[in-house]
Amino acid sequence: MAKMRRRGRETADLGVTLVNEPRSFPGKCGALAKRSLRTMWDARGGGFYACGFAITFVLLEIRTLAGEIAGADGFVSFFTEQFFEFILRFSVQSITNTVYALIWPALVVGRYELYGIAVLGLGYLAFTHVLKEPLARWLFDGEPPAADAVSEVEKDR
Repeated sequence: MAKMRRRGRETADLGVTLVNEPRSFPGKCGALAKRSLRTMWDARGGGFYACGFAITFVLLEIRTLAGEIAGADGFVSFFTEQFFEFILRFSVQSITNTVYALIWPALVVGRYELYGIAVLGLGYLAFTHVLKEPLARWLFDGEPPAADAVSEVEKDR
C-alpha cells in the first residue's frame, strides 16, 4: 500500500509539474524512469539477467503503449471513450510483458537458436567486463543508500 501511495503522489506531482513547470517535466520523468530501472535492476540481482530483464520490459512496454495509442480513433476519443479500457488492457498487457521479460534468455535462444546461445554468452562477457560498472554508477549516481540497507559496521555489532 505504501508503494501505491508513493506512486500515486509521484504521478500527481508529475501532473503538477507538467502544468506549472513544463520545462522541468522531462527531467522529472527521467529521474522517475531511472529510479524504476534501478528498482528492476536491484530486484533481479543487478547482473546480466537484470539488465536483460529491464531492457526487454521497457521495449515491450513501449511497443504496447505505441500499439494502444495507434489503435485509438483519435486523441479526443482516446481520452473520452477509451481511457478506462486502455488502462485495463495496458495493465493486463504489462503483466504479460513482465512474464516475457522474466524469460528473456529463453526468448533469445528460442528465436535465434545456436546464435542466440552465442549472443547470450558474448553478451554476458561484455556486460561483466565492460558495461556493469558504468551502468551501476549511472543508475546509483547521487542516490542515497536504501533505508533497509545495513552497513558492514552495523552487522558486526
